[in-house]
Amino acid sequence: MHFASVVARWLLFAAAVTVSSPAIAEEHKISICHAGLVEFASFDKHLNDIRASKRYEPEQINGLIASRRKYGPDFFTSQIFIQKEQSGSTQFDLRMFHGLWGAAKYRNVTGWDCLSEDYPIVYFVGFRVREIAEDGTIMVTREKDIVNVISLKTLDPKLDKHTKVMIFQGDKVLCEDIGKGCDLAIFYSRE
Repeated sequence: MHFASVVARWLLFAAAVTVSSPAIAEEHKISICHAGLVEFASFDKHLNDIRASKRYEPEQINGLIASRRKYGPDFFTSQIFIQKEQSGSTQFDLRMFHGLWGAAKYRNVTGWDCLSEDYPIVYFVGFRVREIAEDGTIMVTREKDIVNVISLKTLDPKLDKHTKVMIFQGDKVLCEDIGKGCDLAIFYSRE
């Protein structure tokens, strides 16, 4: 899909994040603290970039290569990663290793509004956050060029509530417990 049409689509659905009941809205407010549109560089360029940075162990890079080989090209564009606390270094490392730093194109749809009191935060890359269900499950749709960053502060501040991530209006579970991991076909990290 053309990048400009993705921007237009994003703007039309910017208010698509809903909560399924007023009682839950009060308890589980979704705080999208950043939204963007990404077009990743090639995976080979990404590997060259992270190797050149000399910030990552060969085992990390080899694990990334093996996962992409096993799960296919959608592995690199299906990402969920958590940043536990505000730290410029951690944010740089996560964005670099996950390919956002060296993306071919990245467009901010909203500014960066993730404040220290919003942490932990979770990046959904290739997924749009649509709803927080009554049981606290985060519901998403697969949208390859989308980046949503939300605060987990009110939902799962200590990452110990076994918060589930599922496909919106479906039964596919992407993460049984976002604090521990996701489906192996999703590029997941927790820093």
